[in-house]
Amino acid sequence: MPRTGNVLTTQPHLGGGKAWWIWAIVVVFVLFLFNVQTMFSVVQGDIQKTLSLTTQQLTIIAGVYTWAFAIFQFFGGAFLDSFGAKKVLIPAFILVTLGVFLYGIADDYSLIIVAQLVMALGACVGFVGAGYIGGQWFGLAAYGTMFGYVETSSSFSSAIQQPITNWVLGHITYKEMFVYLGFFGIVLIVLAILFVRNPQKIENKENPFKVVFDDLWKIVKFPQIWIAAIWGGIAFGLQLAIGVVWAPQMIEHAGYGGDAGNIGSALCWAGLGIGSLFWPRWSQAIKNRKLPSLIGMLIVVAALILVIYVKLPLWLALTMMFLIGLGATAEMISFMIGSDVAGGPLTGTSAAFVNAFMFIIGGILMNLPSSLEHHGQYVMYLPFVAAAVLSLILIFIQKETYKQV
Repeated sequence: MPRTGNVLTTQPHLGGGKAWWIWAIVVVFVLFLFNVQTMFSVVQGDIQKTLSLTTQQLTIIAGVYTWAFAIFQFFGGAFLDSFGAKKVLIPAFILVTLGVFLYGIADDYSLIIVAQLVMALGACVGFVGAGYIGGQWFGLAAYGTMFGYVETSSSFSSAIQQPITNWVLGHITYKEMFVYLGFFGIVLIVLAILFVRNPQKIENKENPFKVVFDDLWKIVKFPQIWIAAIWGGIAFGLQLAIGVVWAPQMIEHAGYGGDAGNIGSALCWAGLGIGSLFWPRWSQAIKNRKLPSLIGMLIVVAALILVIYVKLPLWLALTMMFLIGLGATAEMISFMIGSDVAGGPLTGTSAAFVNAFMFIIGGILMNLPSSLEHHGQYVMYLPFVAAAVLSLILIFIQKETYKQV
């Protein structure tokens, strides 16, 4: 699909073993960077003790990556659309690997911050890059489905990462672990250099940075992408906030202690994994974006209200956590809407724009309940319900964007 400023040569052969191999390399990179970041929740105590950090410094370290990632994200997709996979993803592999090594050798607070910034810069094209590669090598009709596979892989890897990390830390220090992970990153860099590329060559005939900002400007002028980014950001933000932080507290407030909260969190991620396979495929099969989105968020609203405001038996409360993850994963359709509206040449830019909103809104939702905690459990989770209802309203407003691709 030609675009202003780019010359595309040769016709691509979509699908096949080569396509799956290139896609797999990029997905493994996504799992690599995703798990390195989620390991922070496991190693933060060791980091604090080893580097003699205050709790505030530890919080800043955690926040730096999320916000830097969200900012860099706005540009990552545009760079993919303008430069192509080879010129963008190989530097991303290098930056993330460098950040992992810095994490392993850091002896002070400032170097940990630098490591987070370097990793965020590389990671900003990770998840979107995997979706971009899927669309490029399998065609835009398979874009949502391939994106769903990436999300499923990420969610299930997060479910098994924590016990594996705990086992590893029983044998080596966190610093050694990150150094070993850095060597794994080098292997991925070599594979990326050898194999990762677009199915057809992209040659820029204009100032590349002008093209990047022009692409972003085109995206921000689409109202439907803004709507999709906000409701998709709410859906993903609820999943992130509940799955990472609030599931154990919500189950505890429902009257159940012990390991029930951790089970609830795991079920939330399991719902994400299953939903990522289901929603994009169903949307494509019925040639409709609005109906699956509405049903997904209706499930979230109902499950939230029940688990927060109704006394449920444990098995049913845990089922609600699974349904929250399952329904919230309809956010995958917001990426498909972005691709529908922006068109193939701007697929990466639209995906990055939507993904940036997901992390920005996720960061906000993650912190809201703690600011209302003194009002009691029924009030502190009210922002979650209000946000879910707002997403439903936005989906009603959203125009149907499906088109045959």
